[in-house]
Amino acid sequence: MQSLNVRNAGLAVALLVGALSAGAAPAPWFWWASKLDGQRVCAQFMPAQGWRKAEGPFHNAQCLPGRGVLQPR
Repeated sequence: MQSLNVRNAGLAVALLVGALSAGAAPAPWFWWASKLDGQRVCAQFMPAQGWRKAEGPFHNAQCLPGRGVLQPR
């Protein structure tokens, strides 16, 4: 009886994790501008220290507006 409860608990945890990860979305893309020389790069995360967010979020790796533009939350 004890092993059945443990098995059911393990199944419940696996289903919960699966359900939560099914709703995950990819990280948005942003234009990042260098504070040093103004150079810009499109990336999902800050390239290094000394960069600031210039534009975004975008849905694609080209940081192009249009159908793929994400709405801020």
